[in-house]
Amino acid sequence: MNIEIMPHILTGSVQAVASKSHAHRLLIAAALSGQEVNVNINTTSQDIEATRACLKALTSRTPVLDCRESGSTLRFLIPVAMALKEEAVFLGSGRLPQRPISPLKEEMEAHGCRFENRGSQQGRASEICTIRGKLKGGTFTLPGNVSSQYITGLLFALPLLAEDSQIHISSPLESKGYVDLTLDVLKHFSIDILTQEQDGCLTYQIRGNQQYIPPGDVSAEGDWSNIAFWIIAGILSRDAGILCSGIDHNSIQGDREIVSLARRMGGKIMEKPHSILALQAPLSGIHIDASGIPDLVPILSVAAATAKGTTQIHNAGRLRIKESDRLSAMRDCLSRVGGDITETPDGLIIKGVPHLKGGRVSGYNDHRIVMAMSIASLVSEGPIIIEGAEAVNKSYPTFFKDFAALGGEFRVL
Repeated sequence: MNIEIMPHILTGSVQAVASKSHAHRLLIAAALSGQEVNVNINTTSQDIEATRACLKALTSRTPVLDCRESGSTLRFLIPVAMALKEEAVFLGSGRLPQRPISPLKEEMEAHGCRFENRGSQQGRASEICTIRGKLKGGTFTLPGNVSSQYITGLLFALPLLAEDSQIHISSPLESKGYVDLTLDVLKHFSIDILTQEQDGCLTYQIRGNQQYIPPGDVSAEGDWSNIAFWIIAGILSRDAGILCSGIDHNSIQGDREIVSLARRMGGKIMEKPHSILALQAPLSGIHIDASGIPDLVPILSVAAATAKGTTQIHNAGRLRIKESDRLSAMRDCLSRVGGDITETPDGLIIKGVPHLKGGRVSGYNDHRIVMAMSIASLVSEGPIIIEGAEAVNKSYPTFFKDFAALGGEFRVL
């Protein structure tokens, strides 16, 4: 689906969709409890449904888990499946079969598992791997600059094993907020994990033979990753701004950092109970360390595109192995519509221009690229055409419905 978005201001109010990160974790913890748990998720998405379907598949003797395009589903459930099963097959679509699972693979192979990769096709999905051999406990060592999803998967799985275990992070942990979110969910399900820190490196001590005990009904928080698009939209629009509701100011989600980053750029933000009012304000370039907030880089790049001065984003190299190479994708997209942006090995350098000119861009089959370039239309003189706009279904299927409700104008080509 290709969409042409006309330049137009946005104003009004929008409700946060459910946090994909939180929903994945709640669904997994609830399933591992073996009890009936009401998990309240106010909106769903392709990634959330992938996790739900894979958890259902885990009830079979030799499960086949189609993770679709969800990296979280794959990396969370590889350790979980092998804590429970002797054999499991993992499938994926889009770019997921090419996305790395090392060094998690090597650590699990050192603890009883064997990975095979046939690369066969099953419908639209490709086989990522077949894993045989139950996971055994012990010491797992991972560097801190790889995906935090590996750590989360192990944190869910290791309490189920007979042996005690530990996860040692051999360098400072990036994206620590995502691991903290996992630990919070585990705590609510009565899983006991001890965190130790020495010389800036973390070790998680995990007792075996634990039982997941649900605290009752649970609810997924509003998603800071997606509400960030509307916060920046409010700052870039005139008139009354945008009221973003349904969020928790005390959330452990790392992407609530969007508030302080937007303020550092000059954005006018008023915090209200469970909501934020984002108002139009002139922005200036800043330095951004993206190690803990990689999902915010696409929309921060849009905010920087017309900000006064230069914005430098660094420590974002892991964005190259997301649904797209997001550094290359944002450099290409913003350049095509009149931005001044340079790609570095681990980030972007963006020199603000008075306005964008419009043009045609690829959505790169990446939900965050599509949403970011939709918001870029607010500071564009001409329309922006986005190819493959249906990618928003991965995390935010109602994005364009909300965009229209806020006054956005677009047409499907």
